[in-house]
Amino acid sequence: MSRQTNRKIQYLAGLCVSANFMFTGATISWPSPAIPKFQSGEANVQITEAQISWVASLFAVGAIPGCFCGHALVERAGRRAAMLYGCLPGIIGAGIILFTKSPELMYFSRIISGISLGITAVVTMIYITEIADKEIRGALGMSVQVTNNLGSLIIYTIGPFVSYNILNGMVFAIPVANLLCCLWIPESPYYHMKDGRIAAARKVFMKLKGTDNVKWVDEQLGVIRVHVRESMENKTTLWELLSNMKYRKALYIVAGLKMLQYMTGGMAIQAYLEVIFRQSSSISGPLVSIIYGFVQLITGVGGAILAGYFGRRILMFVSSLGVAVSLTALGLYFYLQDTVKLSPDVLSALSFLPLIGLFGFNLFYSVGIGMLPYVMQAELFPINVKTAASSSATIMACVMNFAITKCYHGIRAGLGHSAVFWSFASIGYLGIFFIYFFVPETKDKTLEEVQDNMKELDQEATALKDIQDY
Repeated sequence: MSRQTNRKIQYLAGLCVSANFMFTGATISWPSPAIPKFQSGEANVQITEAQISWVASLFAVGAIPGCFCGHALVERAGRRAAMLYGCLPGIIGAGIILFTKSPELMYFSRIISGISLGITAVVTMIYITEIADKEIRGALGMSVQVTNNLGSLIIYTIGPFVSYNILNGMVFAIPVANLLCCLWIPESPYYHMKDGRIAAARKVFMKLKGTDNVKWVDEQLGVIRVHVRESMENKTTLWELLSNMKYRKALYIVAGLKMLQYMTGGMAIQAYLEVIFRQSSSISGPLVSIIYGFVQLITGVGGAILAGYFGRRILMFVSSLGVAVSLTALGLYFYLQDTVKLSPDVLSALSFLPLIGLFGFNLFYSVGIGMLPYVMQAELFPINVKTAASSSATIMACVMNFAITKCYHGIRAGLGHSAVFWSFASIGYLGIFFIYFFVPETKDKTLEEVQDNMKELDQEATALKDIQDY
């Protein structure tokens, strides 16, 4: 396929929809510079520590109804329309927090902004995997991590040094820009094919592939049409996804990857980054946050490049190992500081440890488990249940994200930072074994080839079970 196509439209469309994650990164990272402004009185907001923890975490709660909205929009209105509609809650939520001083209204605005995240998380990776050639699907999927990191970097770099109102204005501008960027993107040919619009699918397929070779296009669409028809012979409901044994292996794999992605604490660390640095390092919290944001962006770009050369499994395996070791080092420093209570001089000599731990976590998380689980959840399921699977996986992620972010403050206060980071590290170590034994490789396979491979794995598992039963 690579010799037949001009991928310019694929790259542009993929980058435009990926840019929606800039708002996700900015909104998740917003508490990092906002919390010190609350605590110093600069924001002129009367808010307690308990209320701050709710403001930081409710973003994930809003993403849950956003997943249901995204599911309905993707199936009924299409991938393109869902992307555009997904920008609107973000604009509304960011607009509310721009003008309010009430913690209760902040709760509401964060929930509304979270709806935008839910819709974006459901539709973005489905769209990218459906429009991109197999050779660039992984790299384009990883570009979501780059734009997410860019949104975080903007907040980390500028947020601590501007007023609270300007900080909120920056966040508000991002979904407005995203909406304008996505106005031109073409619809996915798979969506047209699913509903039997062959001519529309052919037109958009030719545009995405940059070719006028009708014979070649019809050959490719013929392969897609067969797989879409086979998939659509089954139901498209959530119950079909959960009850049909043919999807069970993919469900286990995606559920395990989402636990690895979120239970290692990435979102909590982003939200409380400046606070963590202030408690663990003599270096300025805002300064290290800026460096952290730059490293995050660079490693995200590196991850997108590496995804074009290495398989999903090896990247996630190395990523999980690196994350686990980095979090172990971070927990060790806090154990020495809070439990062993080493002298300030000794701790000063060990000040490199939390920096290495946090930056190591940043680097390894960005090149693998930070984004590739999103890519795989869109690859492993056939088109009839792809939206249900994506929305279900995102809901699961949102619940875990909320639990981790909300409980972070309480666990840290009760058991100390070391318990928090060692708990995150334990998930990373378990993830190493999970990836090695259960996660298949999808690099350089078309979506149709991935589905054929999953069928073979299911058949092998069924045959093995029959032998064992016999």
